[in-house]
Amino acid sequence: MFSKKVIPIFPLLIVLLLPQWLFGQNSDSLKMNVPELRKWVQFDGVLKNKFEVSTNKGVMRFNVRNSRVGVRGDLGDYVSYRFQVELSAEGSFSVLDLYGTLKPFKGLSFIFGQVLLPFENTYIVNVADMLFANKPFLGDYFTQNSRDMGLMMNYKFLLGSFPIEAQAGLFNGRGINNPQWATQPTYGFRLIVGAMERFRATAKILHYQTELVNHFLWGADIHYAHERFRIEAEVRNRKNIPTGRNLSGAYMQGAWYYNLHHDGMFHYISPALRWDAMGYDIKDRGVDVNRITLGVDFGLALKPFESVLRLNYEHFFVQKDAFLTYFENRDPYVADNKITLELMIKF
Repeated sequence: MFSKKVIPIFPLLIVLLLPQWLFGQNSDSLKMNVPELRKWVQFDGVLKNKFEVSTNKGVMRFNVRNSRVGVRGDLGDYVSYRFQVELSAEGSFSVLDLYGTLKPFKGLSFIFGQVLLPFENTYIVNVADMLFANKPFLGDYFTQNSRDMGLMMNYKFLLGSFPIEAQAGLFNGRGINNPQWATQPTYGFRLIVGAMERFRATAKILHYQTELVNHFLWGADIHYAHERFRIEAEVRNRKNIPTGRNLSGAYMQGAWYYNLHHDGMFHYISPALRWDAMGYDIKDRGVDVNRITLGVDFGLALKPFESVLRLNYEHFFVQKDAFLTYFENRDPYVADNKITLELMIKF
C-alpha cells in the first residue's frame, strides 16, 4: 500500500511528463511546437471601468461597463474557432462569440455558431474598438441584438488590386444564448469594398423577423483611416413592416492622433468628435434626438485606439415627448448630459 507521502508525487510527475507526452521525447520537439501552440490558442480581452456624472441632475456612479475575455485559434489550414464571454456588462454575465470557421479554399469561409450579424461594424458595437465610452444610437436602438446564432458565408477576392468582400447569413432571430425554433429565419447581406487599413465602404440589408417583430433594415457606411486620423459615417433605416413606420438614424465621428514622443505614461493624445441623430418618419416629423459627443483619449499603448484613459462629454438635444419614445424603459439618466471618465484596457 502506498504511503500518504508518496501519493502527492503522482500529480507532480504527470505535470512534468505531460509536455513530453504531448510534444515528443526531447526538448527540441517542445521548442518546435511553441509557435504552433500560439496559433492554436490566442487569448484576448478588454476591461472598461467608468465614472459618470449627470450634469442635468447632479448624480454620479461608478460602473464596470465591460469585462470580456476570449480565446481564438487556427487548427490547421481549414478550421478555426472563437469563444468570448462577458464576465460583467453592468453586472450581467453572458456568452458572446461561440463559433467555428471552415475555410474550404482561399477567400471563402463559413462561420457556424453565435456571431456578430453581418450588419454591424465592430467599431460601433465592439467595446474594444469604439472611439467613445458609449455607442452611437445606431448601435443601441436599431437591431434587437448585435449577435445571433446562425450560419454566415464570407467571400473575399480582389478586383484588380482592390479588396472586395461579400457576406450573407441566416440566423434564428432570437439573439444570443437563445436557440429557439423559428418559422422564418432572419437573414442579412453585406457588400464591403476596401479595407480597414485605409478606405472601406459597405452597403447592407437585414430582415429581422420573429413572431413579435418584423423589421427590414438597410444601411450604408464609410470608413477612412490614416496614420494620424480616422473618420467614419453611417446612415441606417429600419422599417416596421406591419405598421409602416420608419426609424432613421445617422452618425459622423472622427479622431486625430498626436504622438507624444516620450517615455512617460501616455504615448499619444487623441481628441475625438461625434454627432449622431435618430427619428421616426423624419420626412414628416423631423429628427427627434441629436447628440454631440466630445472626447479626448490618453493612450496607454504604443498603437493608437488601444488601451486608453478616456474623457467624454455628451450633450443631448431631445424634442418634446421623444424621451418617452426612446428612453422611457431604459436607465432614467441615459439621455442626460454626462461627463464620463473611462479606463479601457485591451489585451
